[in-house]
Amino acid sequence: MRRVLCLWFLGCSVSWAADPSDVDFVVASSLPSELGEYLRASTGHESYALASWLNPYYLQADFNGDGRGDIAVLVREKATGKGGILIVHFGVNRHFVVGAGTSFDNGRDNFSWMDAWHTYARGVVARGADEREPPSLLGDAILVMKTEASSGLVYWTGTEYAWYQQGD
Repeated sequence: MRRVLCLWFLGCSVSWAADPSDVDFVVASSLPSELGEYLRASTGHESYALASWLNPYYLQADFNGDGRGDIAVLVREKATGKGGILIVHFGVNRHFVVGAGTSFDNGRDNFSWMDAWHTYARGVVARGADEREPPSLLGDAILVMKTEASSGLVYWTGTEYAWYQQGD
């Protein structure tokens, strides 16, 4: 049975589908209030449910390099359950979905395989398993990992998010 969980900070104008595997009230209460304000005021994210299969379940950094803090939060596509990341750029009030049923870079549309993630500070990127040259980061990146297996960077190109394979 599915129920609708209306998160207190969303003001009940946006509801997220929830079942026992989705975020609970304690997890939702730990999210930054500015994320709730953004979700309440924006559209285009209604087909996703907040998720918490990793700890931490959200990251804060300057992902687009504009000097303002941004948030990346785990989500699942409601229709398929595919996992991904919702990234909100607060300086320009835009969001991007990586995975969660949305094709990303090499066709990745499901990040449920991740068992760890963290921010990767803007700076030099070491050559990884990717044949391409390492990217020049405009902002902080997100390092997503399947521990003891593979990892990759999700980074901002100036117009969209891209993938750089770090390890296999």
